[in-house]
Amino acid sequence: MKDSKIAVVFFAEDKICLAFSLLIIIFQIYFGLYSAITAPLIGLTLLLALIYFQSRSNSKLLKFFRSYIHIPFYGIIFTAFQTFAHKLNPTDYDQLLLKIDNSIFTFDITVWFQQFISRPLTELLTLSYFSYYVLPTLTFLLLFLLKTRNDSYSITRNYLLAIVIGWYFAFVCYIILPAAGPDIAFPQHYTVQLIGLSPLTNNYLESIGKYLREAHVRNTFPSMHFGIILITNYFAFRFRRKYFLFCTLPLGILLGTATLYLRQHYLIDLVGSVVIASASIYLSGRFNK
Repeated sequence: MKDSKIAVVFFAEDKICLAFSLLIIIFQIYFGLYSAITAPLIGLTLLLALIYFQSRSNSKLLKFFRSYIHIPFYGIIFTAFQTFAHKLNPTDYDQLLLKIDNSIFTFDITVWFQQFISRPLTELLTLSYFSYYVLPTLTFLLLFLLKTRNDSYSITRNYLLAIVIGWYFAFVCYIILPAAGPDIAFPQHYTVQLIGLSPLTNNYLESIGKYLREAHVRNTFPSMHFGIILITNYFAFRFRRKYFLFCTLPLGILLGTATLYLRQHYLIDLVGSVVIASASIYLSGRFNK
């Protein structure tokens, strides 16, 4: 008689996500942040349900959503993580990161960029900075629909695992070396206001600044905005060359510039991003083998 039981398989990205999710929920309970637990619990339940049902089905749609859910779920976990991150380590290291910038690069590049500030450039770089929230989804979809390869799903999962490793293990850095970012830590350094062309851009700049100040967000070193675009460029270069040349490469250059121009990161943060991105790409290939 055929055994009707089907093993539920947890991929590497699932295990990483589940481990960090459970840790974050435990810390939220420890700090009494009960009202903030709802979103990660719902997301975790949905993830487990998709893993379970996809393990019992050959549906390509379920396969897609079982992996894709990690991308929006990260946003939920990141927000939950930031509710207590500053409680774990209330000391900010902005002064140290700025000192490292000045020691290695001899100047503060965020201040140096003031001479180039203009409304059109601010508009362009703000849109480039925002592309971080779109590119993982777009790249995941393009790799998943890769028709020229029989192993498109494996390629997609390698990409997914790489960004999951980068995202979650950056949390460790945010605990060890929390920093608010140049704009929040050193507002006195800047004499030129960042203003774009459109009300939408200006509202975004205003709202993101308010959120970072009031929510005590600590996600400066490394810059995962830059880290994720590096990982995305690697996979786009290997498997979607036109997408790389006309989309991710120019956006990567603009986004990297935007992190400094918009005063969100120190230059050393981008160096840290290169290390995290390289390690994530290497480990994703090793784990999935």
